[in-house]
Amino acid sequence: MSVVQADEVRRFIVSHLASPIKENNITEKEITGDFDLMKRGIIDSIGFLHLVSAIENHFGIEVDFEDMDTEDLTIIGSICRYIEERAEKK
Repeated sequence: MSVVQADEVRRFIVSHLASPIKENNITEKEITGDFDLMKRGIIDSIGFLHLVSAIENHFGIEVDFEDMDTEDLTIIGSICRYIEERAEKK
């Protein structure tokens, strides 16, 4: 079993959302840890659910954001760290 790193999660998210990122003229360098996917127009609430499903399928984990602050749910750095921690507990 391989260890999931936050950087790997970030790369997956950026790759998964490549089309809306490009459509919004955002470069990968702009996607820092505090980048909010929803506020920047990359995803909406349905897009967030699709992203969570894709993360679960790709990394083979079940995501439960109940113990995460709702304000951090769409911030890429927070998501990546949370998935890394969640995968470690698996």
